[in-house]
Amino acid sequence: MRQEKRHKLQLFYEILCAIEEDSMRNEVARPTHVQHFTRLSYDKMMNHLQELEDKGMIHRVSGLVAITAKGKRFIEQYDQLIKLIESAGL
Repeated sequence: MRQEKRHKLQLFYEILCAIEEDSMRNEVARPTHVQHFTRLSYDKMMNHLQELEDKGMIHRVSGLVAITAKGKRFIEQYDQLIKLIESAGL
């Protein structure tokens, strides 16, 4: 069965949520956990991580990943947008 294609914003949201979840336990996330959580290939995940880092939503140190305040704000705003769309019945 084929999976529906995800929009870039949705992928960013899923990646940031995986990082935030892992960060709650360990302060930093392991890329392998993020990859499993998002079901992305390693190359695609690394490209998205680079883009998120360039946008200031995450930072990477020694191969580990941490979410920034800007990344947490993105999660909150994305959640609000989804709730708005669902309440409008779209």
